[in-house]
Amino acid sequence: MPTYLLLFLLPILSSLWIAHTFNPLSSYQPLQVIDGAALYKKELTNGNKAYLQLIDLGKIHIDQIIGEVDNMGLKEGKYYQGEDKYYSPFFKQKLFSEVADEYKKLYDNNVFSIINCSFFEQYQSSSQLSFPIKLNGVVITGGNSPYGPIKEPKDKFYSNIRLKALVWDDKQAYITDYNQVSGTPLNQKGVKNAIVTYLYSDHPAKVLGKNQVNKYQVIGTLDKDGVKGDELLLIMTVNQATLGEAADLLRKLGVKGDIITVDGGRSTYLFNSQNGNIIVPQLSNVQENPTFRNLPHYLGLRKKSKNQVAPKILISQPVSKVLPKKDQPYLILWRDNLNGDVSIKLYDGDKLIQNISSRTASDGVYEWTPRISVKEGYSIRISSWKDRNIFGQLQLY
Repeated sequence: MPTYLLLFLLPILSSLWIAHTFNPLSSYQPLQVIDGAALYKKELTNGNKAYLQLIDLGKIHIDQIIGEVDNMGLKEGKYYQGEDKYYSPFFKQKLFSEVADEYKKLYDNNVFSIINCSFFEQYQSSSQLSFPIKLNGVVITGGNSPYGPIKEPKDKFYSNIRLKALVWDDKQAYITDYNQVSGTPLNQKGVKNAIVTYLYSDHPAKVLGKNQVNKYQVIGTLDKDGVKGDELLLIMTVNQATLGEAADLLRKLGVKGDIITVDGGRSTYLFNSQNGNIIVPQLSNVQENPTFRNLPHYLGLRKKSKNQVAPKILISQPVSKVLPKKDQPYLILWRDNLNGDVSIKLYDGDKLIQNISSRTASDGVYEWTPRISVKEGYSIRISSWKDRNIFGQLQLY
């Protein structure tokens, strides 16, 4: 066994040790192990498979990859600080292969894996997400699902369920109760990235779908060093199992806290830098059914080591024609691999109309409320604060 592999696995194996002689990872085949992350495969019954990702958040960074906004869905949010009080934007659904190609262009050899993440229930070219998300300090949606604790859910079971929030930073992750009235924990300043979702046992496939066998992704957290705080994120992807069976795999690995589920079924996507596309979203074989290969929200996992790729700022055009409205919020979203800050400016051709932000973090999100009328033909330009020749541009119509 290579020394780097042994050094990475020892603290994990000690934290996963159940009883005195049983190593729960012994039945898993390592597919890729790097310093801070590992991907394993486990053969289940009837030819089914499970894929386990062990992620050390001290060494691996998680990016939320989300499509650009074409409609803000003002006052359509159902799950953040009160029903119908927040916005629930329509995010562009992005083809999984395009997302992977773009992520590799930004981070190349630092990329470890990509999965699909947040639930959505609309299958047109842009979609509202089911539950709230916080992206680099900004709550970008209040969610819009009919299967949750709202006044009139589609099924009475969901009247009183407790949604869960997965919160993470560069050191640890935790899963906790989500309060849709206050927005806790997403409303806390110290929380920079979080997704709201179901406890695995509350997923509609389990509750309403009679615990059907399908593709699922479940997530738990684990402590590896005995110090308070869970540094390990465990992501289990199954290709043919029930949610209960998927969660039980995490329990056997030592996960004691809450286990959540993210978007699964035909949308399930698992990419690994060494093994390529392991599970891909399916094309429907029935004309009337929706296509699942374009998705609105992904998680990218990459090494924190210095990036060797040339700096880039990437923006895609939204699906619909976009014209931000005066005195109404609009989310400017982009992706970059910069080490420094960016500036955001409004142009009419080459003429500067407004300095939206002279300097802000290169974190991919900026909430802008125009105080002027935005005209057709204007564009939003995000530029490197250090080098204006590095920029991305969003054309407004």
